[in-house]
Amino acid sequence: MSYKKAFASIAATTAVLGGLTMTGAAPASAAATAYGCGSTGHNNSNAVHRVVVGHLRNGPASSCPQTQSVRQGVKFHAWCGVYNKHGNFWVYGRVDGGQTKGWIFSENLTLDSGSVKIC
Repeated sequence: MSYKKAFASIAATTAVLGGLTMTGAAPASAAATAYGCGSTGHNNSNAVHRVVVGHLRNGPASSCPQTQSVRQGVKFHAWCGVYNKHGNFWVYGRVDGGQTKGWIFSENLTLDSGSVKIC
């Protein structure tokens, strides 16, 4: 199984079991370095989440600038996700009801439906 498919499988399984709560560090990958501050993902997933704590950022790391706060309970349409260089899983997507897009840390989301694929 390829590295990309393995992570997609892990993300999908985790999403079904508990909403993308990832613990521990995952190995850094070439994909992680491709997504820094100012990067965007692409729409290849069908997951819908609810925001627990919402701070959209312009990249998959807490060091990237915050672009918007999102209220608790708002729907977030996940487009794809990546593990950053620290092994944390971040999800890129769109806030429900508009075209506001950004990255949010996976542990700040709860899964309503679908799954998140690797960007």
